[in-house]
Amino acid sequence: MSMFKKILLVLLGVVLALMTIILVNTFRLGNTQIEPGTPVEVDWDRDAMLDRFSRAIQYKTISGDEDDVRDTTEFYAFLNFIEDEFPLVHERLERTMFNELTPLYYWEGSDPNLNPILYMGHYDVVPIDSTDIGGWEYGPFSGSIADGYIWGRGTLDNKNNVMSLLETMEYLLTVDFQPRRGFYVSFGHDEEIGGHEGARAISRYFQDNDITLHYVLDEGGAVVLDNPMLGHKTAMVGIAEKGYLSLELTARTRGGHSSSPPKDMAIVKLSEAILKLNNNQFPAAVDGATERMFDAVASKLPFHLRMVYGNRWATERLMTRMMASDPSVAPMVRTTTAPTILRAGVKDNVLPNEARAVVNFRLLPGETFDSVKEHVTKVINDDDVTMREYGPIQVPPSMVSPVSSSTYRMLQQAIMDRFQDLYVMPYLVSGATDSRYFTGITDQIYRFSPVEFSMADMGIIHGTGERISVDSYVGAIDFYVHLIQMSTE
Repeated sequence: MSMFKKILLVLLGVVLALMTIILVNTFRLGNTQIEPGTPVEVDWDRDAMLDRFSRAIQYKTISGDEDDVRDTTEFYAFLNFIEDEFPLVHERLERTMFNELTPLYYWEGSDPNLNPILYMGHYDVVPIDSTDIGGWEYGPFSGSIADGYIWGRGTLDNKNNVMSLLETMEYLLTVDFQPRRGFYVSFGHDEEIGGHEGARAISRYFQDNDITLHYVLDEGGAVVLDNPMLGHKTAMVGIAEKGYLSLELTARTRGGHSSSPPKDMAIVKLSEAILKLNNNQFPAAVDGATERMFDAVASKLPFHLRMVYGNRWATERLMTRMMASDPSVAPMVRTTTAPTILRAGVKDNVLPNEARAVVNFRLLPGETFDSVKEHVTKVINDDDVTMREYGPIQVPPSMVSPVSSSTYRMLQQAIMDRFQDLYVMPYLVSGATDSRYFTGITDQIYRFSPVEFSMADMGIIHGTGERISVDSYVGAIDFYVHLIQMSTE
């Protein structure tokens, strides 16, 4: 046999071996999905609960900008409304008020040795865009029930959670349910402006009283009917959330008359700094919560994606680069950089002495404020550009909650039982929720609301035409009853 044929045979053997390894790795991806159990349906007055929810939407509990003067009249009226409508909750459960507007309910368990649970919601809502009032098919605070939906601001974010949790507690009290494990339920009044007076105050209360929580469940994820990655209905459960940091960059140079512009002008310096940051993004990596997400659904991916993910020893760099280049998924794999505010100049013929820009960063878990500042300093590399933290909200990224714990598996089972034919997928929440304040009080924080909507409906959260389907809202009570019974018995 000639040397040439021997080399070909060796190469062929190598190729076949590689193909075998690739295929074996592709097909041995684990399956973390579980089978649904029997659906739970609560025997509760459907018309009455819809009427209560409709009326809840009509309270204009609006949180505007943090510096705005808040009209608390609607907030107090809403609290009086729920007290009237849910008498057993307010007669039998312990209620503690924080800064007068955030209630925390406690249902004592029969076993004091078990750490309690915290279920969360918030009843403040974002303002309505006054330029698009005509885009609302039904009034933004009408609470109209029409076309199979309840319409209005807060139907998805987040009076749906508040009211369904209240309905759940009232129902469980009616049937004389007694939990073995105690649990808390909180309803924040200022989540949309940072949660400083609500959730943060509750967190301090828990710390001051040495209360350790078994787990926390807050808003964050939901059931997406048409997940584009899987082509299947998928429950998105947040297991971590990104941090939030804004930095103000200031470029200072000598000003002067615009007729004699020097080489180094403040606006030019600042523009160069912003371009450097934009062209030198943070490194990307598929790890942490995003890696857990792929692990959970890898066996359900289309074959070509399974092959890529199952052979990360060969495809890691390609996979990471592809995700980082897609703006819709890049936030899952890197700390993002976004210039949001620019300020400079007072007159068209005057060179300003300084120019300012605010750049917002959303930090991956594992990143720190210091590491972001080090990156910014290194990339800009200009002594004429200084940096300081900007704004009242600076939030470090959360820990990554476990997906191998019995708590997560129980949550997954409750979701499967309620929604039946779907996948459950952990993921990284890019926004901020009130649950971030409870890091250190528990190592299990999950973010999920039992509602269903399509990808096309994502824009109505905080947007025009916000609505929730009647079936989705009613089913939320079924879910919470089932979950609380599973978690506390």
